[in-house]
Amino acid sequence: MLTADTLNRVCDRVFSQVQSLSLEPGHIHFELVPPPTIQALASQGGLPVRYGHWSFGKSRQRLKTSFDFRMTQIYELVINHVPTYAFIDQTATPAQALMMVAHVSAHADYFRHHRGFFRVASDMVSVASRHRRTVEEYRQQFGFYAVESLLDAAHILADFSGDGLTQQSMGSSKTDVLGHVAKIGPRLKDWERQVLAMVWDEARYFWPQQLTRTANEGYATFCHLKMLHEMPMGATESWETAQLHASIVQVTPPRLNPYHLGQMLYAQAFNEGGWGSVFEARDLYEDVGLVRAYLTDELAKAAGLAIFRERDVGSVGRQASSDEIRRQMIQDLDHAGLPRLAIEDMGVELVLRHHYDGRDLDFAQLPFALKSVSQRIWKGPVVILTARQGVPHRVRHDGREFSDQAV
Repeated sequence: MLTADTLNRVCDRVFSQVQSLSLEPGHIHFELVPPPTIQALASQGGLPVRYGHWSFGKSRQRLKTSFDFRMTQIYELVINHVPTYAFIDQTATPAQALMMVAHVSAHADYFRHHRGFFRVASDMVSVASRHRRTVEEYRQQFGFYAVESLLDAAHILADFSGDGLTQQSMGSSKTDVLGHVAKIGPRLKDWERQVLAMVWDEARYFWPQQLTRTANEGYATFCHLKMLHEMPMGATESWETAQLHASIVQVTPPRLNPYHLGQMLYAQAFNEGGWGSVFEARDLYEDVGLVRAYLTDELAKAAGLAIFRERDVGSVGRQASSDEIRRQMIQDLDHAGLPRLAIEDMGVELVLRHHYDGRDLDFAQLPFALKSVSQRIWKGPVVILTARQGVPHRVRHDGREFSDQAV
């Protein structure tokens, strides 16, 4: 089990490598915590203090079950903040901690340099703490169900809050569905608007992380591997770090491993232009840009990439050309893999238009999602103009009944 003194010695060894690579992570505050604490933090998106909601508990139970059955283990968790907060699994060995601290340092460097994080609040832990206090006050004042049902509906729209917006520009874009409704929804009470604005705040904080999961994890993995290769280590340390690295880059088709793919993409950048190209990719590219820039035919083959369909059996995908794989991957990663919605009209009905790209919305979940938004946020009919298997459809929920019509 790690101790504070051991972790300090590990940090001293790693930070010399951090400096030699010219990384700039800034100050990092480390905490040693048991696995259940890391699981709890991960279930809340990494924020130590956040308003309560049943979905966080569901996520925590899923992570606990996965840990109990030795399916996954979260060794570290990094919070984009000033200073950076990093939580390390105290059950790790000192050798494993070498890789974790190196990985954390690269994450902190990424947060400080990638353009997507420049507009993100640097004090979100404090902001989230204020949100929690406000939500609890509203629960006491307006009742548990009123607040919980509003949060349920707000979470449905949280991923549809526009791109590149700041607090001052909330609701200024037609793609900012949540912000638009929070500002000018005609039947919302003041406290309900404030809750929606708080969910919007936190959604904007998490959005760059959703767009850069492969790029961020790949950069941290590439950097920790470079640091470990340059660091003097004994046989036991070399074995344990190699074993841990192999476990995090292990590929289990058809799931895409962002650590594995991201590391290979940054390695390609390094091969083409050294650290200058790596740092340029770190600063500029989200997942889609990184794939466009560095997914070569040779890399696609070396990574064992294939195209999988729902009808495919087991872990064997359909063989495809590298161009086809690149197009499919860009489509899957674009906009964090989420549908694109924009406000079409805000009259009696809230009308949203889905940017159809060949992929249907989840029509099994759509009635429940629209009902929640209709009843608790818009408080009137909600319509989505979309397509189903290429055929234009108009889906609608008025809070009581759901309809789905081809048009």
